[in-house]
Amino acid sequence: MKRLPHSLFALLVILLVQAGCSSSVLQLRDQLDLHRGEFRQKLADKKELTTKFLVCTGQAHDEPLSERRDADSSLEPLSLQTQEGHTMSVRPLAAVIDTIRRRHPDKGASLSILADVLGDMTNDATARIDLDKLTHVIETAGQWHAHLGLDEDQLEQDSSRFARMLLMYNKAYFGDLSFMARPVSAGAGFRGVVKVTSKGFVDRSGNAFLFPGISAEIEVSPANSVGISVTTVDSQRVSADLTRIFLEAFFDASFRVPAVHGATALRVGPNSQESPYPEFDANHPPIPLEALARVTRDALRAEAAVTSLVGKAVRGGSVFGTQNETLAATLETAAGVMAKKLVEHEGFCYSQVTAGQPAIATNDQNEPGHAPVPTESVTTP
Repeated sequence: MKRLPHSLFALLVILLVQAGCSSSVLQLRDQLDLHRGEFRQKLADKKELTTKFLVCTGQAHDEPLSERRDADSSLEPLSLQTQEGHTMSVRPLAAVIDTIRRRHPDKGASLSILADVLGDMTNDATARIDLDKLTHVIETAGQWHAHLGLDEDQLEQDSSRFARMLLMYNKAYFGDLSFMARPVSAGAGFRGVVKVTSKGFVDRSGNAFLFPGISAEIEVSPANSVGISVTTVDSQRVSADLTRIFLEAFFDASFRVPAVHGATALRVGPNSQESPYPEFDANHPPIPLEALARVTRDALRAEAAVTSLVGKAVRGGSVFGTQNETLAATLETAAGVMAKKLVEHEGFCYSQVTAGQPAIATNDQNEPGHAPVPTESVTTP
């Protein structure tokens, strides 16, 4: 048996040590497409706006103003530089997690990993994604989707907004399937059944996602429709989609950023202790429509940037490589959706507090969203 050359043996040892000691953490602080640093840079020397921004990020968007921390109170002013200032956007998650803990003691603890991962992303100086934690997020999503199949009837009556939203999102993704009797002719009774499907899950910005194994029909005018044939069901897409739906439900339940007309969130009925999900009201817009478009673009750019970053890390010959395309697709989707939801939330708050203010000086003074347009706060009856 031949011996390995000394130099080759040393190289193998170095590679093994590096692989064993390598961290599963990806740094985000240099990702310009996240836009969160831009919000803070613009507000850096404006204490009153900073406090209003941070108070907004620490609350769900439909909470009455009387329940928010008063920016003019005697409390110590919030700062962008403190740990509290960095983690304000994690606070809305706590209420959802606490509700789940009370209703589902065996599942509440697992949701805490979402607050943990989001907390890692919110500190501008140390923003990062831990792939090990992200893997736990995926496992949690899978557990909840399995729970839906076992307890669908029970969850429809659940007191947790998150559980009801997840059930509605899941059913919409699978086409809101229903069947109706097909009449044969007048007076001849019924024969056979007709499958009825929706266009799928629609997120709060109006983007639709439908299980690829369903053939659907989209109405393009009152008299015409376009049929979409079934496509191949592959594990990468389905796993990524189900994780997306889980995260959309959790963060929508937490942040409750107003949704556009037609979003699935608006179909989730409230219980007696909560208000309906807020719809973006064009007659009384909480932010200008131009700003809404800007927030949506920024959020999608953040999703694209983080999805790409994680995708590069977990594919191929990277030290983080999973050698599992389904897992890789799901990891990158989870990271991208969390980044999107964070920018949606903070971008909406930024547009609210700066509406009616002179354009804040940066390189993009003339960008939409900063025009002096009077707005009203988001409230629900």
